[in-house]
Amino acid sequence: MAVYSISTQRVGPDDETQFRWHLDFPVQGQNIDGSLLKNEGLLLQGWFLEESGSPISLVVLNGCDVIPLTLSRARPDVISKILGELPEEHPNLHCGFSQQVKLKHSSFSICVVKDGRFIQILTGAIEGKFQILKGENGWLFLDNDTNKSIEQHTGKFRLSRTARAEWKEYLGSLTNYSLSRKLPVCLLVAPSKEMVYQQYYPYKFSKQAPIRKLTELIPDALNFVLPIQELRELDRRSFRVCDTHWSVHGARLASQLVSSKLSRKPVSELDIFNSDVYQTKRLSGDLGSKLFPAQLHEEDRLTSYNYREKIVYDNNIDNFGRVICMFNREALLSETLLVFGSSSSYTMFDYLTRLYTNIVFVHTAGNIDHDVIEAVRPDCLCLQTNARFVVKAPKFEDSVLEYINAKRKTGEPKPPTIAEILPDHSIPYIEFFNDMLR
Repeated sequence: MAVYSISTQRVGPDDETQFRWHLDFPVQGQNIDGSLLKNEGLLLQGWFLEESGSPISLVVLNGCDVIPLTLSRARPDVISKILGELPEEHPNLHCGFSQQVKLKHSSFSICVVKDGRFIQILTGAIEGKFQILKGENGWLFLDNDTNKSIEQHTGKFRLSRTARAEWKEYLGSLTNYSLSRKLPVCLLVAPSKEMVYQQYYPYKFSKQAPIRKLTELIPDALNFVLPIQELRELDRRSFRVCDTHWSVHGARLASQLVSSKLSRKPVSELDIFNSDVYQTKRLSGDLGSKLFPAQLHEEDRLTSYNYREKIVYDNNIDNFGRVICMFNREALLSETLLVFGSSSSYTMFDYLTRLYTNIVFVHTAGNIDHDVIEAVRPDCLCLQTNARFVVKAPKFEDSVLEYINAKRKTGEPKPPTIAEILPDHSIPYIEFFNDMLR
């Protein structure tokens, strides 16, 4: 669940009215867990002194909701320190409030109701930890992220000379490796959603964008997939409205395009998913969940197949260093595909596991570990990264073990998940991956 920040600001009355009050909690910049906000509400705690002589009350305004804020908590500290009087039996002793308030909207205010008027004394807002860019028709995009997505898209953040040189070295090494080993290799770059659905994005796609400059460096001999046009022309929406990643339909198409490059088969021969059944569900995604309240949109979910039933090994490492091995004897191609991928690979598993008998996924975002290749001995290899990552080239020689050891320094990882019965051919490389955890 997302973590939100609470911003508050005192507001001076627009007349000569003066009130003595204080909000103890939340403090400015207070972080609040999203599940707590959703299930219990926002705790508002403080005190207010009724000194006007006429009846007044406190309320929270949130959208159209008016929520009473009851003064019922004894605050002897306020009576003694603020008024300098004895708290015992003081008429203003119960000047405190402490109340969980469930909010439906991100902005709220605390008001004094006096003589039929609402007098605002505080404004507040629930803000996501990360900024989200709101496009047309409710589409959400990354904003102010570490990869500078907007600056990349507009060409303000360009591919540096160093990055270009590193990409040339990586691509050249990858191409030579594929040719010398006679190993089919494909580089898949998942485009950012704003490249595909430019009509919903407030900024123009620059010719100087790093991803466009990268395409100029791709060798002719290397299988390369950057499916901007294909995803745009797909008959089903290829990206999720409230998420950075492609939809199940985009993942399906990407899987077919990669398999077509590696197998030299036309996509039509790889279209084995016509009987798939989908169910629509309202989902928030990694962008919508950062807003309060979370923004939802209807998305298709595959219900007739689940790749998780094909997992025979999972080292359960979070993010980089994750290793998942899958096996499906009924797959179209009796081959082993090794994927050095990133977050966009996960939604492809439901399709790749039906195209290839064996899938070995290693989360490296395109970085290559040659010890893993030697252990798995795949029939084909896919390197997958995301377009917003291309300002830094992947490494042709990397170490998954180093990722795992770095994670272990921050805490003991969960134990791996291993199937009771393993396919004979996978036992050696699963033992290899499991040894990394010891």
